[in-house]
Amino acid sequence: MTAINRRRFLSTALSAALSAGLIMAMPLARAAKVNESPANVLAAWKLPSGNYQAGVIRLQPGENDRLEVIMAVDLPTRPHGLMQLLGDDYLIVARRPGDWIMRLNIRTGQTTRLWQEPDRSLNGHSAVHGNLLYTTETDLLTGQGVLGVRNARTFDLMDVWQTGGHDPHEMLVMPQGSLGLDHPFLLVANGGIRTHADMGRTPMPGKTMDSSLVALHPETGAMLKQWTLDDPQLSVRHLALHSSGVVGIALQAQHPTEAARNAAPVLAILSTENGLNALPTSTELAGYAGDIVANRVGFVISCTKADSALHFDLQGNRIGLIKAQAACALAVQGEQVLLGQQSAEVANLLELDNHWLAVQG
Repeated sequence: MTAINRRRFLSTALSAALSAGLIMAMPLARAAKVNESPANVLAAWKLPSGNYQAGVIRLQPGENDRLEVIMAVDLPTRPHGLMQLLGDDYLIVARRPGDWIMRLNIRTGQTTRLWQEPDRSLNGHSAVHGNLLYTTETDLLTGQGVLGVRNARTFDLMDVWQTGGHDPHEMLVMPQGSLGLDHPFLLVANGGIRTHADMGRTPMPGKTMDSSLVALHPETGAMLKQWTLDDPQLSVRHLALHSSGVVGIALQAQHPTEAARNAAPVLAILSTENGLNALPTSTELAGYAGDIVANRVGFVISCTKADSALHFDLQGNRIGLIKAQAACALAVQGEQVLLGQQSAEVANLLELDNHWLAVQG
């Protein structure tokens, strides 16, 4: 077990003062009085050696507000998305363009790793519906976005579906009746950035973006509906579903100049009534939202390049902001939003990656 002092590796607990419509920074000791227990998160990080790990971190309130790595496993390369698969089994997906997925049991530490088929790369996120596991991917020959459809227990590949765009990233499993559709569906964020297998993550020059959200039938892959933003330079990346049925979308601007990116919104909202709309209240944030979660009031987004996290209500009003260096990973536990930030002092310990998940202690 590794104990890390909060002075060297910081995790900020955001407590939503819901009656006042505010979001406030709270020390972990005060946060514990709300939850009455430490917070455990599944996270991933890079070690000073350059190697990557994933595991469970305990945010331990107390006099020193310590963080403890209570279990960890080694990873082949940099990870990205984390997802609960079933019970204590979680899935870790390689960062795009990735070539592995790993099942991790957070109680036993047992792992199962699958290497990706050579004709497609993984794009960092996954979803599960019934017995099916879906992973967002790119066809390396055509550059088109696809979903890999696998048996959720064995990981055997069953099918490959087109996503109707390029660079699919995060997806949600949406219940029947959501967004006016009468069937459960997969909501997929097509980031729209066109790449080539020989160029890694580098966008292909001169290619028009085709960012969109698409609803796909979870059993056939048929496209049920598609939504696009007015500005094609806004890449839709991460998604969060509010209990009201409204979806929040974290955006990353791909405009050619820093000024244009800073003037671009970083949050959009998708609803049955109003469709897909970017929020003009979410500008001046360096054009980059790293992660998003929903709480009872609305959405919290982490703006990594603006060193801050913001709270919005469902109407798109800003109701809180907190400064946090390289803010990114977000998770919800009870009435709290847990935000990971990266201290400059952490360089000789570990570097927290983009996402984490609250897990049971």
